[in-house]
Amino acid sequence: MTLDHALRNCKQVYPSIKFSHTSTKEIEMIIKTLKTTNAQGYDEISVKILKWSAPFISSPLAYICNKSFETGFFPSRLKYSTVIPIFKTGDRLDIANFRPISLLISLSKIL
Repeated sequence: MTLDHALRNCKQVYPSIKFSHTSTKEIEMIIKTLKTTNAQGYDEISVKILKWSAPFISSPLAYICNKSFETGFFPSRLKYSTVIPIFKTGDRLDIANFRPISLLISLSKIL
């Protein structure tokens, strides 16, 4: 059975979700709470830069966030991450001694 077929035959009724728009103030508060690190995603924009520029970018980010919720579309470019191996312990030639971490784009943490 395909997912499309299963969704069409779903008999359960779910209550509607009330959506309220986010504000520039809320976006600024989210940016302020981000952990400041030197790590950055492939876009090379650090959290430090976002925090410094928050008053200037919060309005466009609020617009993008609200449009994303309204349309159900999250920008594809914000889904990318850079995966790098971090050494744990033991022999550095054994791949099992490394763990992957994903460096997300800073903007995707806000939206």
